[in-house]
Amino acid sequence: MNTRQKAIESILSFTKSGERFLLLTGTHQGQKHRLVLEVVFSRYPSPATVLFRANSMQNVESFLSPPLTLARSPRPGRPIPLATGHQLFVDTINPASWNSTPLKIDVAIVYPLDSLNMDEGDDCVQDLLRRSAKKVFLVSWTDNVDFSWTDQFNPVRVVYDAEEEDPEYHRRVLELLPSTRVERRPQGLPHYVGSTPIEYLIKIFCRGRCNGTRWARLNKPHPGKSTLRNAPMGEYQATCLQCGYVATDNYNWFR
Repeated sequence: MNTRQKAIESILSFTKSGERFLLLTGTHQGQKHRLVLEVVFSRYPSPATVLFRANSMQNVESFLSPPLTLARSPRPGRPIPLATGHQLFVDTINPASWNSTPLKIDVAIVYPLDSLNMDEGDDCVQDLLRRSAKKVFLVSWTDNVDFSWTDQFNPVRVVYDAEEEDPEYHRRVLELLPSTRVERRPQGLPHYVGSTPIEYLIKIFCRGRCNGTRWARLNKPHPGKSTLRNAPMGEYQATCLQCGYVATDNYNWFR
């Protein structure tokens, strides 16, 4: 059983380890990120700068309280000093908000992870790495999408379920989850893409008959934006789905 106590122990172990990423999933939808906040503010050494990155500023206050009691509404760039000696900042998964928050942070918490697709998630994580985050918590709300794009960061995996505290709620959440979790398929795909699985789709500049940007099929599943971009040339090939041109310049590809 993936209990609260087990999750706390795993999160504490992570904060003391040399690992940089933790992926927290499970059926306790609205409590997983609160558990991370509680552990970080009670056990992570202070002083420390913590960045909470939400899907929208409209949700930040409800995400943070409880466990925090906020004197005023948070906004990007405004520090929230805590009695624990930590300093909390907030922004969102919208890159436009990133210019307002500190260039150097110690801890980052991204919630809900479900709001990010593969490329958005990669961009978000790369921004946190540029800020020298020592610990990055990637926290889901509902586990109904494919989080395999996080594999490239080799996260510690922790599950916090509601089974022990609320078995009926745990059961209802499980019933709502699809049997197979898939990445969201891009909207407005052209007809020539056909039924190509999403994990094989990539955009290239076709230097064949098309001579323009086209969707292509990878020779193996998409490993994540950073891994694909940094892979040795030739390891990944992308075949234009319109004219058959084969590209190997993986540093130029995108979704």
